[in-house]
Amino acid sequence: MRYKKTLHKFPKLILLILLIPFILVLTSCKKYLDKKPSQNLAVPSSLADLQAILDNEHTNYSSPADLEFVADNYYLTSSSWNSSSFSYRNSYIWDAQATITTSNVWDLPYQAIYQANFVMDQLPGISISESDRNSYNNIKGTALFYRSFMFYQLAQLFCKPYSSSANSDLGIVLRLTSTITAPSRRSTVQETYNQVITDLKAAATLLPSTSLFVTRPNKAAAYGMLARVYLSMRDYTNASTYANLSLVENSSLLDYNSLAPSFLLPYFKNNPEISFLSYEGADLFVGTSQELIDSFLYQSYNTDDLRKTVYFAPGSGAGTYYWRGSYYNYGSTSAIFDGIATDEIYLIRAECYARNANKDSALADLNAVIQKRWKNTVVPYPSITALDANDALNKILSERRKELLYRGLRWSDLRRFNLDGGNITLKRIVNGTTYILPPNDLRWVLLIPIDEITRSGIQQNPR
Repeated sequence: MRYKKTLHKFPKLILLILLIPFILVLTSCKKYLDKKPSQNLAVPSSLADLQAILDNEHTNYSSPADLEFVADNYYLTSSSWNSSSFSYRNSYIWDAQATITTSNVWDLPYQAIYQANFVMDQLPGISISESDRNSYNNIKGTALFYRSFMFYQLAQLFCKPYSSSANSDLGIVLRLTSTITAPSRRSTVQETYNQVITDLKAAATLLPSTSLFVTRPNKAAAYGMLARVYLSMRDYTNASTYANLSLVENSSLLDYNSLAPSFLLPYFKNNPEISFLSYEGADLFVGTSQELIDSFLYQSYNTDDLRKTVYFAPGSGAGTYYWRGSYYNYGSTSAIFDGIATDEIYLIRAECYARNANKDSALADLNAVIQKRWKNTVVPYPSITALDANDALNKILSERRKELLYRGLRWSDLRRFNLDGGNITLKRIVNGTTYILPPNDLRWVLLIPIDEITRSGIQQNPR
């Protein structure tokens, strides 16, 4: 199941350029990295044409769908698991040979990367006047942002987390051109992160402070994404620096008290926290009463915490709940939001402050977020306090999980925590059998689809 909502309108001519790669994903005998677009397509001749390509709605819902599915914020009943596909069942229990069989996880991100590269390859051939310079920069910055965003998302599933062995660990295929004859080879993890950071820093200098649509990135989004990337690298100095730059651009927080009495998150255009809208392809059960929230996680929310009502709804079984609190809501449709929002950025900066022994600043950022989630009938708001910076860090990480549920972030967090000695083991129970994923196991890196390995010849992840 995919969520498709038209966010922008653009010329039908440009649709031909956009749809060919997508059609090939579904019909070609070759996998996406080896697909060649038709040479008979109309070639864009203006900045408006290139902007239309970037405004293609597919760009904003091409993130890998498994970023939440393999994490630990939910569970399936045995009956739900039994009714799912072979691929879903194996991925859910982290089977050593589980492979991706849908285009959502591998092909669609590379489709978005291709479109970004296509735009950047065409830009030098577009004649512009000085009055067009801002539009030119915005388009280039947007393309760089999209490419780096997808590179990073792919790396969270198909590469080891960033560590001291990054120079030798296998990275992703870094496509930097739309030329289809460019060879496919896996980079290193170091090269992958270097490219992501280079693209994002360049994007930040080119993008405007405000964008016309929330589906277009701006400076706050580029800085926020840099903060996310550096956090995953456990580079807390740079993560703090870029979180601060992002919050200078946008520090708005949504007061959940304003949602009463409906307790439903607003249409994304009305959410001031969002700097960039992106959402994952949905898994089979997301947002339904079949995908149930871990009971310990649900009970960790205070009764005066509005997130307990906003994020969850009762399941069909007694005492069960499922997630419904997406930052992407479009009518009756919602999906896993994995874009950039200020609540995440505050929590990144809070964590970095705590790790740098700055307890007071860490708690100030934490309370800035949680106060907006607390019932305002409770007076005064019971500010979170801590004995020391380490105590503050533990409370920040606890709130990070509760605040950023279903944002495509938990899997990356678990991987970095385990590199720091977190010793976190994941567990699933299905049909009376317990399946575990120990810390730093090879299965924390997913297998690349077999068809891609066979046809492109790139190296598979070890098992």
